[in-house]
Amino acid sequence: MAKFIRVESLVTGHQFDIHEDQFDEAAHKRVKSKRYPPSGRVRRTKFRAGRVPALSVSPVGEEGATDVASNSEGD
Repeated sequence: MAKFIRVESLVTGHQFDIHEDQFDEAAHKRVKSKRYPPSGRVRRTKFRAGRVPALSVSPVGEEGATDVASNSEGD
């Protein structure tokens, strides 16, 4: 029977199951096997939110920022 192990992606931080033969230390970190022992079936993925930096927003009044009302034409 195929055994699936729980790993964490080093790039995204998501936790998911892969076949034990596909484990790559350069791309994955193994999750504690006491909490997630090897399984005969794949478990749900746990997505990690917040790893991607938020988009920057220009503060109001900063040079280069334009006012919506001043850009209207024909008024």
